[in-house]
Amino acid sequence: MSTHYAKYEKSLRLQRMLELLLDGKKHTTLDIILKADICAVNSAAAELRVNGFNIRCDQKRPASYWLPDPAAARQLSSSLLAGKAA
Repeated sequence: MSTHYAKYEKSLRLQRMLELLLDGKKHTTLDIILKADICAVNSAAAELRVNGFNIRCDQKRPASYWLPDPAAARQLSSSLLAGKAA
């Protein structure tokens, strides 16, 4: 049985979350819910990881998520979105 996940280039939800994280700062789950309009933040983070993004999570309360290399994430995002147009 395989796990289903959204493809980044087709998911505005994942794109919104990544856009928020591209600042390289830590964002709490609540911050992501409010600013990126994401409900299941941990699931979206897992889906971004499957799409190749290096999303980190600090599970202290409250949990926070960040990109350790925003430049690499921006490059991957551009590459994936360019492939969508092709």
